[in-house]
Amino acid sequence: MNRKNQNKRREFLNNVCPTVAMAFLGVSLLESCSSGGDDADIGGGGGNNGGGNNNTGYTKNGNDVTINLNHSNFNKLHSDGWFNLYQEKILILKISSSSYRAFTGSCPHQGTHTAWSYNGSSSEFVCGQHGNSYKTDCATAGTGGVLKCYTSVLSGSSLKVTKS
Repeated sequence: MNRKNQNKRREFLNNVCPTVAMAFLGVSLLESCSSGGDDADIGGGGGNNGGGNNNTGYTKNGNDVTINLNHSNFNKLHSDGWFNLYQEKILILKISSSSYRAFTGSCPHQGTHTAWSYNGSSSEFVCGQHGNSYKTDCATAGTGGVLKCYTSVLSGSSLKVTKS
C-alpha cells in the first residue's frame, strides 16, 4: 500500500471507528465504569456568561451552577437520593427535602469523574476506578481522603452550587 493510501486509511480509522464503536457500545460502555449507573449525560449547562439551556435543567454562570430540581433530568436525585452531574463534575446528595450537599465529581486519587456510586449505609461516595471511598460529611476522611465540598443553597426548587 502506498503512503498516500496509508494516510487516508489512518484518517478514516481515526475519524470513523470511534463513532462506530460508540454506536455499537453506546452508553453501556460509559456506564460500565460505575456500579451505580447514575452518571448522567444531560447535555451542556450553557455558557459562562449567564447563558443556559432550560432543556437540560441547569444553567451555569461562572462558578455557579443553578439546578432546577423539578426538571425531569433530575428525577434520579429524588428517587435515588444522589446524582452525578457529569458535565459539571458535581456530585449532588439529597440530605432531606430541604437540604442538599454538593461535592466535586473529580476523584482526589486520579481525577476520574465518571465512575461514582453511592453507599447510603456508610454515607460514602465510592469511586469505581479504584474503589476509594469518600465520606459525605465534608470533614471525615474515607479511604481516599476527603472529597471537596461545594457551597449549595436551596431556594424554592432551585439549587445553586458554587464550585470553588
